[in-house]
Amino acid sequence: KQWYQRRVRELLSGHKGPVTSLVFSQGMLISSSWDKTARVWDTFERKGTTDTLTLSSDCTAVVARPDGAQIAVATLNSEITIYDLKLSVTVGTIEGRNDLWGGRSKDDLISAASQKRNRCFTSLSYSADGAVLLAGGRSKYICIYNVEQAVLIKRFAVSRNLSYDGMLQFLHSSNMTDQGAMDLMDTDVYQHGDELPLPGVTKGDYSKRRITPQIDVHSVQFCPTGRSWSSATTEGLLIYSLDNTLTFDPIDLDTDVTPQTMHVAMQSGELLKGLVIALRLNTALYVREVVEQVPQDQIHYIVSALPLHHVIALLAFIVELLSSSSHLHFYTLWVRSIVTTHGPALKKNSSQTMSTLNGLLSALTSQTRTLSSLCDTNQYFLDVILTHGKFHKSEISQEVF
Repeated sequence: KQWYQRRVRELLSGHKGPVTSLVFSQGMLISSSWDKTARVWDTFERKGTTDTLTLSSDCTAVVARPDGAQIAVATLNSEITIYDLKLSVTVGTIEGRNDLWGGRSKDDLISAASQKRNRCFTSLSYSADGAVLLAGGRSKYICIYNVEQAVLIKRFAVSRNLSYDGMLQFLHSSNMTDQGAMDLMDTDVYQHGDELPLPGVTKGDYSKRRITPQIDVHSVQFCPTGRSWSSATTEGLLIYSLDNTLTFDPIDLDTDVTPQTMHVAMQSGELLKGLVIALRLNTALYVREVVEQVPQDQIHYIVSALPLHHVIALLAFIVELLSSSSHLHFYTLWVRSIVTTHGPALKKNSSQTMSTLNGLLSALTSQTRTLSSLCDTNQYFLDVILTHGKFHKSEISQEVF
């Protein structure tokens, strides 16, 4: 159905089965269905179906390349079909059955190597240039394919948690009985005289069953820059990136913890509040921006008012900045104030701060060696200059007399 101003504009018909995926691209609507077809619709000129792609199995997902010239359709038999919309021909097929292999459910009666049931891609995403295709689905693996060559580039395992169903390669034979897998049985034993409770009764509820989540990849998506991608899985939201410095890992995030509120606090002179917001955002760029705006005479006050967990986080950021920033004296003032004010607390929580303190020692030692070498070199240059000045002065005196 097409909606316009809260009304159904047009009803598109043609599929003979449930529609599994829709995507708009360059004024066209592409749909996939369980009827083993993917259809291209012209939604503006209302021409209906302009192209139909017939596949070998039920369609589970469809995605269009950013330029709209190509689509990729995933099917139930673990294949991905690459279709050129301009030429109306199939330009490639990716066989993903072997790439999705791995993991065995508790009710499977065959080995993981022979397991092909329920292994398919349910989510696809093109990179910004269209050269790479990201695929995930009913498996613990996410695959990255080269579209032109139709080969696997890399495969990522989304979890190592063996408590999820579908993670184990081998099942223990003692857990299999004539009635099925023991893990799927209701092991609650009713005692004599116990009765099933009425709906809503929680005391003595024997209807509880143990349910193990199935490891799946629900959705995958490339970043527009092509430098990172994310996936929604049973384990949670996973973000993979080539830029390690751009990792977003906030602490105690709230609706009022934003870069805008941090800048407003700094402009109004609330340095402590701005630093706390930057630490809660847990981004090195914001922490450095706030720290370098604090006057030297207020460093001790800011450090004294910070809670211990923020002090530990601040010290970790300063350790990283010591080895890269040119404001060496400024950051050593922060380190001295932190150690003087919170030294006993840092020592008491040595299990949390040991790695940070070792990094601090390493950074200070490295800077000391660099400065010592520089100072020695400067001292030798000064000695040469002074000696040359003395000889030059004596030559002038001899010429005068």
